[in-house]
Amino acid sequence: MLLDLRETVRNSKPIKYTLITIICIPFVLFGVGSYFSGGGVQYAAKVNGEEISVQQLESAYGQQRRQLAQMFGGQIPEGFGDETALRQQALDGLLRQQVLRNAVVENNFTVSDKTLADAIQNIPSFQNADGQFEKDRYTAQIQASGMSVDQFEHSYREDTALTQFQAGIIDTSFTLPSEREQLENLANQVRTVDAVRYAIEPLAETIEITDDEVQAHFDENAESFMFPERAKIQYIRLSNGILADSIEVTDEEAVEYFEANKGQYVAPEERKASHILLQLDDDASDSDVAAKTATLQEIKSRIEAGEAFADLAKEFSEDPGSASVGGSLGQIAPGAMVPEFEQAAFELAEVGQLSEPVRTQFGLHLITVDEIVPEKGESFEDAKDKVVGTIKREQAQREFFELRELLEQESFDNPESLEAAAASTGLEVQESDWIDGGIDTPPELSDPRILRTALSEDVKENGNNSEPLEMGVEDIMVLRLAEYEGPRPKVLEDVKDDIVATLKTEKAGVQLDESITAARESLEAGEAVTVIAEATEGEASEALELNRQSTEFDRGFIDELFKLPKPEDTPVLHTATLANGDRLLVALKEVGAPTDSASEEAEAEPADPQADLPAAELSGNPQLGNSEFSILLQTLQGKSDIETNEAALSGETGYGGYGG
Repeated sequence: MLLDLRETVRNSKPIKYTLITIICIPFVLFGVGSYFSGGGVQYAAKVNGEEISVQQLESAYGQQRRQLAQMFGGQIPEGFGDETALRQQALDGLLRQQVLRNAVVENNFTVSDKTLADAIQNIPSFQNADGQFEKDRYTAQIQASGMSVDQFEHSYREDTALTQFQAGIIDTSFTLPSEREQLENLANQVRTVDAVRYAIEPLAETIEITDDEVQAHFDENAESFMFPERAKIQYIRLSNGILADSIEVTDEEAVEYFEANKGQYVAPEERKASHILLQLDDDASDSDVAAKTATLQEIKSRIEAGEAFADLAKEFSEDPGSASVGGSLGQIAPGAMVPEFEQAAFELAEVGQLSEPVRTQFGLHLITVDEIVPEKGESFEDAKDKVVGTIKREQAQREFFELRELLEQESFDNPESLEAAAASTGLEVQESDWIDGGIDTPPELSDPRILRTALSEDVKENGNNSEPLEMGVEDIMVLRLAEYEGPRPKVLEDVKDDIVATLKTEKAGVQLDESITAARESLEAGEAVTVIAEATEGEASEALELNRQSTEFDRGFIDELFKLPKPEDTPVLHTATLANGDRLLVALKEVGAPTDSASEEAEAEPADPQADLPAAELSGNPQLGNSEFSILLQTLQGKSDIETNEAALSGETGYGGYGG
């Protein structure tokens, strides 16, 4: 058919010219450049006239996606990979960088050639094994990255200037002793309160709710009483653990593995040894060897006659590392010494036994054993369960990667069913009951990605198998949708208990609000909290001391309490609803700190400002520096003229992008 079409076009001039005209029209209307430059949109944003290119945005966006995918094991879950949001995050980062770059230029921050050269020469990847900078290595690596040396040095100079500018703010922030003391006082501040608490749960239990009230509430809120959408899925799960459970290991296989890997279970015999070394040149003559051998034999005879090995080692040994400590080499393990020395040392059967002179590359040795440390560890019977588990995991790991490839290929080639994948891998196709992400969902299917994948367009609408979901290390799942049920209304019986509990809580809350209003009026009139609590069925606390870490009340209230003004002549009153619905009335009576007396003395006698200035008394504060730098960056960004190209955020710039 294509050949017939080609011949028809070739033999018909009108068709030829028509096709040429159709092809030419877009070039006339939009220009040739638009086919290569993304339709004329050349920038993603401008900061004070300085452009951030679309290509820069695409690069930053791609990096953002790769980092996000890495966080979720290689696949971005639905809802996390919104392109516009990711592009906006990437663009925000580029804007901050450009604002900072502009500030560096405006403040004349520069990096000298010498500083730049020193910084580059200190980069380990440009140095040889001896830590020396190599120009050829530097040039080759820069060119391999697709940049010229000039481009790299220009970029590195800019980055270094940015780093210096940032460090100049962060690293020079400090806290004066007086400021540090003030912060510590605030952090350790204690607030003393009288309080009346009204519990909601006991009151709610006493309240009666009629069927008419339940029905009315249900009718008014019917649209909110809906079951979530749910699904039944078919799935194949492949994991190292599942495979390992199906593997049988014989005792013979376990013993063979234990013996081959005994070092994992048993620490071998070690020895504490000493030696006397007489050094020999590599080209020592036979007469030299014979003479020094005779010397060692004489030393050996003296030791056997009763002289101390350590004393003779100090006198005769030519090993600078051990002679001063009587020849002791400490504890040695198999493989730690040269073979000739090790063989002789481990052939000595008992402590104190002396070897014959042993020649190694270092010279002639006379060796003695100071202590024999027997092997220790687990016997095969002790380690059997671990050995079997290891064999199963290793074998399962090998099978996992083979089966994974089969599962991915078969589920992709046969998207309408999992049967072909099951037949090829020998794995079982399982089917779930209804799952909706609620508390009744089985633990093995509770990962929210499972339901999201089952309800995705490709699986739900197109009827395809899913792509493999990474459920963990060496644990994947492929699924398809078996049944689907959309949101459906609940009937009254489904939610009656919840409605009753809600109405009870609401009515109890109204009563407690009335109680707390009356209690506040009584407190303002001067009544004690104990009297008020007794009259209104509350729980009183007097002179309760609270700090910022107190757990008597929930965190929200503690934060509110420490925002209240310091009381002057009368207590500061405050009411709050706690996280569990309880109501609370407090009278803030006093604000104190552990260093109040010192603070009062400081206020009474103003200190010399210069007293805080000696460098030894200053305290560097990187956390404060980071905060100051963040505020500076926000200020600079607020003062900058920023223009954003919305087409760049939607990916409609002609540069392609990374897709969904």
